[in-house]
Amino acid sequence: ARCNHALGLWHLRRGEFPAAEVLFRKAIERLTRRNANPSDGEPFYNLGLCLRFLGRECEAADAFHKAAWNQAWVAAASHALGEWEARQGRWREAAGCLERALRFNADNSKARNLLAMVLERLGETQRARRLARESLALDRLDWWARLLCGRPAARDLQTRLDLAHDLARGGFF
Repeated sequence: ARCNHALGLWHLRRGEFPAAEVLFRKAIERLTRRNANPSDGEPFYNLGLCLRFLGRECEAADAFHKAAWNQAWVAAASHALGEWEARQGRWREAAGCLERALRFNADNSKARNLLAMVLERLGETQRARRLARESLALDRLDWWARLLCGRPAARDLQTRLDLAHDLARGGFF
């Protein structure tokens, strides 16, 4: 299982998603042969990433839900699910997923910033602004939080691209 997972990661990083999917599924098959809830959720999380890259969003969400079974991966998986729910325009569900992600990793700036944008969509403007200010207080170089607080955005191209990708994953184009 560990070898298949490691090879799946290798293919995932190279953008070879179909090959990565096969290896992640082999790792998961081995891990779940005797226990439907294995002690490690990482292969499920990485399968979710792979499926998201392949455009198979519903399958990716199922994998992220399974990864969230494991406490080590609940924050990352809940954040990914929050992005998915936001892309679908399901703001309440997105907020719930992001709040869960923050319960397990309160310093996740991307989850905090996406939650602030989701709260704006829900009409909870004061709470959203407070969260954005708190995020900026935690990290003065958080460009997304700076943008949410009305401050100038990054000037270098790579930071702007990173911010654009973060926004797009949450459905904010």
